[in-house]
Amino acid sequence: MYLWEFLCYKTFIKYCMNFNNLSNFEQNSLFKDEILWQSYANVEAQMAIAQSQVGIIPKKIAKKILQNSKLNKKDFVKIRQLRKKNKKIILSIVHVLDKKAGKAGGFLHWGGTTRNIIDTGNKLVIREIHRQILKELHLSIKILSNLCEKNLSTPMLARTMVKNALPISFGFKVAGWLESLIRVDKNFINSEKDYFTLFFGGAVGAMHGYKKRGYKFTNQFAKNLGLNNSLVPNRTSLETNISYLTSLSYLGLVIGKIANDIYMLTQDSINEIFESQSKFQVGSSTMPHKLNAVTIYQVMKISSLLRSKSSISYNDGLTLFEGDARNDFVIEHMLKENLTQALNLMKNFNNLLQKILINKKQMYENLIKEKEYIASENLMYSLGEKIGRQKSHELINKLVKKSHMKRTKLLTEFLSNRILKKYFSSDQIKKLLNPLNYLGESIKISKATLKLSKNTNKKLLNRLKQKNLNIGV
Repeated sequence: MYLWEFLCYKTFIKYCMNFNNLSNFEQNSLFKDEILWQSYANVEAQMAIAQSQVGIIPKKIAKKILQNSKLNKKDFVKIRQLRKKNKKIILSIVHVLDKKAGKAGGFLHWGGTTRNIIDTGNKLVIREIHRQILKELHLSIKILSNLCEKNLSTPMLARTMVKNALPISFGFKVAGWLESLIRVDKNFINSEKDYFTLFFGGAVGAMHGYKKRGYKFTNQFAKNLGLNNSLVPNRTSLETNISYLTSLSYLGLVIGKIANDIYMLTQDSINEIFESQSKFQVGSSTMPHKLNAVTIYQVMKISSLLRSKSSISYNDGLTLFEGDARNDFVIEHMLKENLTQALNLMKNFNNLLQKILINKKQMYENLIKEKEYIASENLMYSLGEKIGRQKSHELINKLVKKSHMKRTKLLTEFLSNRILKKYFSSDQIKKLLNPLNYLGESIKISKATLKLSKNTNKKLLNRLKQKNLNIGV
């Protein structure tokens, strides 16, 4: 077992064990100094191991460095003292590791540079937080798959332009949410390949200090750490970071869209979904009748904040020459901030999904209340087979407008129209106008989406089992 596995998994994962019991995290709790500094020390040790594997430094030296790379409380105190003086965190860590390793310390940080260590160390920590986000995504897909399956044929109104449209099944609506989450996973897979890549070429990226064994060393190093390797290991390819940041904003977009859909269906005039209330929960400080939701507002707030970051990150991908710390600092801050928000978002989203209750009775009543109008398209297509689609559309639209203007029942207008009477009996017209007979291919599409989502979740679970997230290494 490599030290990065032992420390970055055992130490970091031990700290993260409480993730499942929390709903909101702070940036400084996910990226504590001790966690990051230990990860940087891991990178220094694994750099030595990889260099010894390709003959850059002696193996006994690398082993000694590895054995002394676990930081303790005294080490953290010393690092803080040194950083206060020299203003350099990696230099301070290297100084402490140097003392711990004795003579072997003279081979520490061989050919590396601060940005190499920070970038790589951050990725090892971020990968574990990203893994937690993927676990939450897996849970979201599982919950919604169950909801879709239970409501494959539950009839409801579809709405477009905030107006009543056509009959669908609730399973079909949930299937749309599911496919959006599947796209989130695809988006993550693509960004993982970009972001979880080793950029380790020294001061300006041209591998000056690796005794002409640069690629041999970085290929071995990337393999040890479970990362992809870059062809040009420069310090200015921040677009790989931005690719990942964009995928987090994309997550905010999709979750926000689903939450907004749920939110609209909870309003009193629709009342098809509502968020369950706890025993002592109060909806309003002044209106005792109010049953306001709580969790959904958290989801909508965080998703809005997360998706707003996408365009901002692009401004900081314009680097200068072979390195520019200004951009590095901004992107690093955004990664920490966005990851914290993304994990908070997924925790709150799954909390919401487990709280929502479906009002099937109200869905049915809302649909039936509009039955004369809502399936008129079905009548239009059936008539279209007799007189042509355009003429049929014109006639049905004319009768609908007539009903509105004269305040007559639409069914009466249909049953008394001479053209409709020519081709259909009264019972046939009523049957065509029954919204329960006009769900389109809602059920078929929902079943296909269910199959896809279950397959996606199976692959996602297998990916989570891979230490490197199976990112192409």
